[in-house]
Amino acid sequence: MLHLKYELAGKASTVLSNCQRYYGGLASLSLYKKAAEQAVPLEVIKAAIDDAEQKYNSAINYDRVAIVMRNKSFKVMIDLFKKVAAYLQVVATDDDIPALLQAGVEVVATPKRKRASSSSS
Repeated sequence: MLHLKYELAGKASTVLSNCQRYYGGLASLSLYKKAAEQAVPLEVIKAAIDDAEQKYNSAINYDRVAIVMRNKSFKVMIDLFKKVAAYLQVVATDDDIPALLQAGVEVVATPKRKRASSSSS
């Protein structure tokens, strides 16, 4: 099973630009387009990104209320991308790795577990 994730931490401007890039990758990812019923619709993701960008721009002047609204909006956007990564993790196969990397999804290799040796002293 593949383990997928997005880079969704850091400064607000970095997170916003990453999410915009990830949205562009999702829009071109045929694996995601095929399963529109089960996945988060692209329109919902785009609306969340637009809302976060608008709230980010209104919080530039360090208005406390605007910053709280920005943080809430970013949380919604980040949660959507976490759901997308979880969905892609379920439906993606090893053959889809190049397309996922092209779309901006980070494929995390899981370390192989070592078998416990039964050595007696």
